[in-house]
Amino acid sequence: MAQGLPNQPKFLPRIERNASGAGNSYVATASGNPFETDEDEEIFSRHKMVLRVPSNCTGDLMHLAVSRNWLFCLLGTPERTTLLRFFLPRAIPPGEAALEKYLSGSGYKITKMFLDPTGHHLIIALVPKSATAGVSPDFLYVHCLESPQAQQLKVRRIERFKDHEITAVAFNPYHGNESTTGSILLGTSRGLIFETELNPAADGHVQRKQLYDLGLGRPKYPITGLKLLRVPNSSRFIIVVTSPECIYTFQETLKAEERSLQAIFAGYVSGVQEPHCEERKTDLSYSQLRFFAPPNSKYPKQWAWLCGEGIRVGELSIEANSATTVIGSTLINLDFEKSMHLSYEERRLNIPKTFVLTEYHAVLLYADHIRAICLLNQEQVYQETFDEARVGKLLSIERDELTGSIYVYTVKSVFNLRVTREERNVWRIYLDKGQYELATAHAAEDPENLQLVLGQRADAAFADGSYQVAADYYAETDKSFEEVCLKFMVLPDKRPIINYVKKRLSRLTTRPVETETVDEEEADSIKALVIWLIDLYLIQINMPDQDEEWRKAWQTEYDEFMMEAPVLACTRQNRDSVQQLIAEHADPHNMAQFAIAIGDYEEVVGQQLKASRYAEALQTLINQRNPELFYKYAPELMVKLPKPTVDALMTQGSRLDVTKLVPTLILMETQEQREQTQRYLEFAIYKLNNTDDAIHNFLLHLYAEHEPKLLMKYLEIQGRDESLVHYDIHYALKVCTDLDVKEARVFLECMLRKWLSAVELALTFDMKLAKETASRPSDSELRRKLWLRIAYHDIKGTNDVKKALNLLKECDLLRIEDLLPFFPDFEKIDNFKEPICDALREYNKRIQELQREMAETQEQSERITAELEQVREYSITMTAEDTCGVCEMMLMVKPFFFFICGHKFHSDCLEKQVVPMLSKEQLRRLTSLRQQLETEVEPPAQAQSIAMSNQQAKEWQRKIATIKTEIEDILAADCLFCGLLIDTIDQPFVDDWEQVNVEWE
Repeated sequence: MAQGLPNQPKFLPRIERNASGAGNSYVATASGNPFETDEDEEIFSRHKMVLRVPSNCTGDLMHLAVSRNWLFCLLGTPERTTLLRFFLPRAIPPGEAALEKYLSGSGYKITKMFLDPTGHHLIIALVPKSATAGVSPDFLYVHCLESPQAQQLKVRRIERFKDHEITAVAFNPYHGNESTTGSILLGTSRGLIFETELNPAADGHVQRKQLYDLGLGRPKYPITGLKLLRVPNSSRFIIVVTSPECIYTFQETLKAEERSLQAIFAGYVSGVQEPHCEERKTDLSYSQLRFFAPPNSKYPKQWAWLCGEGIRVGELSIEANSATTVIGSTLINLDFEKSMHLSYEERRLNIPKTFVLTEYHAVLLYADHIRAICLLNQEQVYQETFDEARVGKLLSIERDELTGSIYVYTVKSVFNLRVTREERNVWRIYLDKGQYELATAHAAEDPENLQLVLGQRADAAFADGSYQVAADYYAETDKSFEEVCLKFMVLPDKRPIINYVKKRLSRLTTRPVETETVDEEEADSIKALVIWLIDLYLIQINMPDQDEEWRKAWQTEYDEFMMEAPVLACTRQNRDSVQQLIAEHADPHNMAQFAIAIGDYEEVVGQQLKASRYAEALQTLINQRNPELFYKYAPELMVKLPKPTVDALMTQGSRLDVTKLVPTLILMETQEQREQTQRYLEFAIYKLNNTDDAIHNFLLHLYAEHEPKLLMKYLEIQGRDESLVHYDIHYALKVCTDLDVKEARVFLECMLRKWLSAVELALTFDMKLAKETASRPSDSELRRKLWLRIAYHDIKGTNDVKKALNLLKECDLLRIEDLLPFFPDFEKIDNFKEPICDALREYNKRIQELQREMAETQEQSERITAELEQVREYSITMTAEDTCGVCEMMLMVKPFFFFICGHKFHSDCLEKQVVPMLSKEQLRRLTSLRQQLETEVEPPAQAQSIAMSNQQAKEWQRKIATIKTEIEDILAADCLFCGLLIDTIDQPFVDDWEQVNVEWE
C-alpha cells in the first residue's frame, strides 16, 4: 500500500504503512519481489502469485478468502472439493480438508465463504444445486489450528441453521479470538438476522437466536452486507446491514460485561425505535458493502456501498452520542441506467460483480477486467483485462482488511494487485477542486508540488481580497520577491506587505544548525528586509490623523519585532543606517528605544536630556548597567530632579563608587538638593558602610552647617576612639570652630585630649556639659584640676556657698579646703561649719578604716607564718606498693610526682594528661623550654675541655636545672584530679566534630 501522509481527508482515513511501501513480503510473483517499485510505476499493478498447492489437490479455484495473511482457497473437480489454508509470510505446509463428503451426492453447492479477522474461523454457505435436489440450505463451520510443522482444519456441519441460506456474516472482532468466534451475526437470503457463537467445543450445541427480520416474510430478500462495529472509547455498538436496495443501521450502548448482541435490536423489535434506513432504486439483484480502515484498526471510518445507483462513499461517525452513523453520500456514478438496454452479454461485461475499497480508490471487478476509480474525482486511474483463455475466468477480488493486500483470482490463478503510492496525485485533485488545506497536506512531502499548491492558494486568496492570508502563503513560495511586493504595495493597508516581508525575513534567518554561517549575499538580503520593515513600521506609527490606539498597537508590534534576535543582531551591525532612518522619521521615542536595544545608552540619555525629558533620561540610566553614565549625567539630573535622582542612586547600591559621585553632590543650589545630598550620604555611610574620609567629612560639614543636632548624633555613633572614627578630627574641629558649633567643638576637643579648653568652652554655654567633660579623663589629678576650674568659674565672684556645697557632692575629688580660697577672706565661717565638720568626720572615718586594714594585714601575716612552720614539718610516707593514678602501675619504677593531696602520677603519664589541657601560651612556652633543654643537654665545647673552670660547669648545671624546674612548674602546677579535671569539667569532650565525623566514616 502507499506511504501515509501527515494529513488526510476527513472522510477518507489513511492506512499506516511500513517503510517498504505495503504489501506482503512473502508474496512470490512471476516478476520477482513485488515491492521493489519504481517511482514512475503505475499506482496499481498485477502480479501473479505462486501458491504451493499439494500435488494431490487439483481442480479449478472456486472461492477465496483472506484475513491476517491466512488465505483460504477452495479447489473443486466433479469428484473432489478441497479446502486449502495458506500462511503467506512463511512457507509452511498448507492446511487441507476434503469437503466432498459434505457435498457429493447430497445436492449441495458452495455459494460463499466468510473468514473471521483472526483467520481461524471459516463459514462456508451451502445451497441446493437445484430446487429438486431435496436438500435445504445449510453451512459448514471450519475451525483451524496450526503448529510449526502442520495445520489442522476441523470441518463441522451446523444443523441448527438448516433451511437458512447464509448470505452475510458479521464477525465479532471485540470478543472473538482463535478459539471462539464470540457472538456473531448471520444474515440470510430471507432478510433474517441471527446471533450465534461458534467454537470447536460446542459440537451439536450451537445456539441460534433470531434478532431481527428485515424481509418481513418475503421469500427472497437477501442480506448482502453485515458489519459489527464499536465506537472507539465507548460501549456504543453499531450494526450496518445492506440489502440490494437499502442500507440499514442499528445502534445501542451495551453494558461492559454484556456479550450478547441481542440488546442492540431489542428497541427496534419492540417498536420503540426504527432502524435508520436509506433506500436506492435498483434493478440489480445484489449489492455489496465494503469498509476501509488503517491496518490493525477495528473501527473503519470509510465505507462504500455498491448499489443500483453506483458506489456510495462516506464515513462513519465516531461520536458516541451521534444519532446518524453513516455520514456522507458521495456517489460514484457507474451509468447503470445505460446498461439496462444492453444485451445480457454486454451488460455482464459493463456491470461490476464486486469491488474492494482502498484509501483513495475503489477497485471494481467485471466479468473480464478490473478497473480502479478515484474516490475524489471519480476518474478511472487503472484498467486491466484478464485473458480468460490464458488465466481463466475472472471470479472475484478480495482485500485483507488487516494487511491491506488485494487479491484477484480466476479459476486458474491468484494475483496480487499491488498498490504503489496511491496518494501521489491526491494533492493535484484537491488543488483542482479548490480544497487547498487538503492539497497542502498531501503535497507536503514533495517540495515542488507544495510550491505549486501554495502559489495557487496565495493567488486565490489575493483574488478574493484576503490579502493577509495571501501574504502568508506567498511568503512560503519561491515566487519573485519583487513581483509579490508590487502586488501588495498598491494596497492602502500595509499589513499584508509587512507580514509578507516578515515571513520572508524569517525564512532567511531560520536555518538548520549545520548551516549557521551566513554568506555576504544573504546578510545583505537580511539587512535590506530589516531596514525596509523598520521603515514600514515607522510610517504606520507616525501616520497622521490616526488615534492613539492605532499608534499603540503598531508601536507594540514594532517593539516586539525589534527585540527578535536576528533583527537585533542585524541592527547592531548596521546601527548607523538604522539611526539615520529613524532620525528621518523624526521619532525620538523610537530612537531612544533603538539605542537602548543596542546598548547605546549614552546616546539615549544625551538625546533625552537635550529634549528636556529628564524623567525619561533618569529611567534610562536606571535600566542600563554602566555606572560611568551615572557619574557623567547625575550632576545635571540632580539639578532638575533631586529626589528621583537620589532614589535612583540609592537603588544602585554598592554598584556605584560614592567617591566618584561627590562632584555630583557638591552642586547644591537649593534646599531640596542639599537635603537629597544629605540623604544619599547618610545612605552611603549607614547602609553601604562607606568608610571614606571625604564622604564622612562632607556629611559632617553639612550637619555642622545645617543640622547641628544630627551632627552630635553622628559624632556619638562614630564613637570617641580616635583610631576608629572615619572623619578627620582636626578638619571637623576647624569646621565646627568656623561655624561656631560649640557642643561639637567640646566633643572633638575631648577626643584630642584638650580637656582644659573643652571645659573652658563648655563653661561658656552649658555648665552640665562642662561637668560631664571634666568627669571624662581617667587621670584623677586631671579631673580634680578640671573640677577646680569649674568651681572657680561657678563660685568666684558669686560667693554662693550653696553652689560650692553642691560641687562637693558632685565631685568626690574636691574638698572643702580646695574651695575655700575661692571665697573672700572675710567670709563667715558659720556658712562652712557643716561642710568642715563633714570633712573632719570623713577624715576620721578614713583613719579608722586604715587602722582596721593594718590590723587585718598583721593578722594574716601571722597566720601565714604559722602555716609555713607547719609545712616545714609536713612529711609524706611512700611504700613500694604505691601505684600511678593514671596507669595504675608501680609508682617507683619511673620518675613521678607526689602531690600534697596524696595523688601520685608518673611524670610521662601526667604529661600525657596535662598537655591537652594547657592553654596555647603554655603550650608554646613548654615547646620552647624543651627545645632549650635539648640544646643544653650536652655541655658546651668549652665545658668539655680540661681547662674548663668549675664556675662554668656550675653555671651550665644551674641553667639545666632552671629549665627543668620551669617545665615541672607547667606540668605539675596543680593536681590532675583535684585541680585540672575539676577546672575543665564544663569543656566539651570533642572540639572538632567535623574531624571526628570524617574519622568515623
